[in-house]
Amino acid sequence: MNNEQKWKVIHFSTGHEGGAGLAARRLNAALNAAGISSTFWALSNLNYRRNEHEFFILRSNLIRFISGIGGFIQSRLSQKVFFSLWSLNVLSIRRINKMANPENTILHFHNWFNLVSQNKILQLSKQGFKIVLTLHDERFITGGCHYAYECKGFQDKCQKCPELSGILKAFPTWNLRKTLKNVKEVSDSIVFVSPSRWLRHEALSSSLLSDFPVVFIPNTLGSNYHQVSSPEKTHNPKEIPILKVGVASMSKKSYIKGGDLTAKVQEKIMLGQLPIEIIFLSDFDDNDQLPSAFWSHIDYLLVPSRAENSPNVIHEAKSLGIPVIASALGGISELLTPNFDIPITTQQLNVEGILKILLSIKSQQNQDLKNRMQVQFNEYVGQSVQSHIHLYENLIQN
Repeated sequence: MNNEQKWKVIHFSTGHEGGAGLAARRLNAALNAAGISSTFWALSNLNYRRNEHEFFILRSNLIRFISGIGGFIQSRLSQKVFFSLWSLNVLSIRRINKMANPENTILHFHNWFNLVSQNKILQLSKQGFKIVLTLHDERFITGGCHYAYECKGFQDKCQKCPELSGILKAFPTWNLRKTLKNVKEVSDSIVFVSPSRWLRHEALSSSLLSDFPVVFIPNTLGSNYHQVSSPEKTHNPKEIPILKVGVASMSKKSYIKGGDLTAKVQEKIMLGQLPIEIIFLSDFDDNDQLPSAFWSHIDYLLVPSRAENSPNVIHEAKSLGIPVIASALGGISELLTPNFDIPITTQQLNVEGILKILLSIKSQQNQDLKNRMQVQFNEYVGQSVQSHIHLYENLIQN
């Protein structure tokens, strides 16, 4: 596709890692491959190894210190889920205006914590910029809570948040009321993208986005994953086969990702000397954009999340033909293929339930089931890049 430099896209994410950062970088690379003028920007980090069309945003030592303190405080607000009730504005309107012209630039925000506030994003829209905001979690519709779990308070402005105490209970409501007031003024120049049908439904049922366009477009992995296959594994018939199960969450201790469950399952495996090995992606040092060596070491991917949107790691596993054992909740449910993947029900989402599933696995899935899964997966994600381009074109012409 020839863009002829008529318009361009700038992607912003607080970090270059994590679900939002990786999704943004892969989309940026895919857009450039399709002839679209696109760049990715994230806060500077010593571990940030930039690829082509990727840049970093510098912060002063004072801003870094304030960001760190704010992040630490907010990480302690709830033991269950992360809250980002407030955010620093590192990206000022003045800085954005130096980077781009509102007449021909789309600003695509993926993660904005301590990069820019929600209301600053809306102010940029008032300045004439076209805005795309991808909902990688639920924070925009809850006023700060990244995952609502079974709570439906976001359908009524998150009145008296049950996860917060004291005066903090009012913060989500205050955030939503302020955002709702501003978002109504820019409804023609902002579009929300959801990587899962589940989160799109949640957003459209919220008090904030019930009257706004929320478009379902899955994340893209780029072209590299579709060119790599997981190698066949062989076992010595005289040895007891060891089931190798991969865990790909960035943090081994994350409550949302079921880190505590994984740790206890691993402990029981070791104590019982069971023929199962847990392998962690975080133990591999790899390029962010390419398939990790981790994938060639595992038979199944385990995702025991307690809340989830549309995990990149499940997309990666499916692209490589690796079956998934995952919680049947949130956006995960629409990714699982019957008879190929193994869903973890709510009743099974505990140490005993997960261990029972692992012990029940007898053999690898056959090639026919794998082919069927990949056809289904390609139908689900296949038009991601073109759908984004179509969205940008419509928005810039509006």
